[in-house]
Amino acid sequence: MKLTGSEREFYRHFSRHGQGDTLVEITPQEVALLAAMTHLDLHEGDVPRWLGQDLYHVAKKPFFDITVDDIAQLDSRSEAIALDILREAGVTDLTSPEYHYLSNLATLYRRRAKYYRILSRQPFPTSDQIGPRCLLEYGRCESRLLFSWMSWRKLCFDLDNRSAQETGYLFEPIIASCLGGESMGSSNSVVHRLNAEGEPTSQGRQIDCYVKDTGRVYELKMRMTIAASGQGRFGEELSFPREAVAAGFTPVLIVFDPTPSNRLEELCAAYAEAGGESAVGDDAWALLKNNAEHGMATFIEKYIEPPINAARGGVHGTPGSITLQASNHSISISNGEEKYQFPRE
Repeated sequence: MKLTGSEREFYRHFSRHGQGDTLVEITPQEVALLAAMTHLDLHEGDVPRWLGQDLYHVAKKPFFDITVDDIAQLDSRSEAIALDILREAGVTDLTSPEYHYLSNLATLYRRRAKYYRILSRQPFPTSDQIGPRCLLEYGRCESRLLFSWMSWRKLCFDLDNRSAQETGYLFEPIIASCLGGESMGSSNSVVHRLNAEGEPTSQGRQIDCYVKDTGRVYELKMRMTIAASGQGRFGEELSFPREAVAAGFTPVLIVFDPTPSNRLEELCAAYAEAGGESAVGDDAWALLKNNAEHGMATFIEKYIEPPINAARGGVHGTPGSITLQASNHSISISNGEEKYQFPRE
């Protein structure tokens, strides 16, 4: 049975991301699995008949513990069968919590799949790309060691840049969606810059999250850095709460990293002075969950907070020793006890 055009478009909202060389498409089995996880998360204890044993066995596992082998063991399904499961899960109602929940879960799943592919495809650098850099270190060690060191650090630098990029595309939109809002660019923004007389201009302000129903505009930050002030942008950050209030909205600042700084204190004070709100660290997570759409606090607790909390406890000033190994087929990262390995294409 083939899907109609509208059915295929709906199905691909969950199965596809990107296009051309950047296209990521997950299998019908994976779409069905995410629908099963959505149902179990939102309807704890309810195991309907449409949720087969293979789906249930994997769906009840913690998300970050699901392996490639787990996915391979799922029964084969067509797109049409996966779509039937989406219907059974209540996802076809675009206003339902199930649709909202699964949209975010599928986004997280596909972004992880995309980055795994990046790990497999990001090339090691060529001598033309990094050769001149050896002028800074050449002769301080044996040449073969130096060139391996240069190649590894460039690969790690490239992968980290791609990781930061993909995280930026993932994290902020998901948080905005959890709050029931949307991000807005400067061209279509509901908040505009003020002139010297305090009057709105035609120049819009980019908004991390605008929630129409509550009249709130959120500024979302993983951490407060000195980069904005160093590049002359801190004044714009300070002016945003006043501009939001002038447009008739309540400005809310959320900063997840609780590390204190003078800039953070100054920015929080600006929001308070304008009649807005601010929340930092644990208070930021609490505010986020308290204002989340129906069911999305569960999503935050299950899929966003755990890895970030794990990083808090596991990332220290001096990391442990690791060994990097590369072959034509894979890269392995080991600390002597555990191994992280991914294939190379």
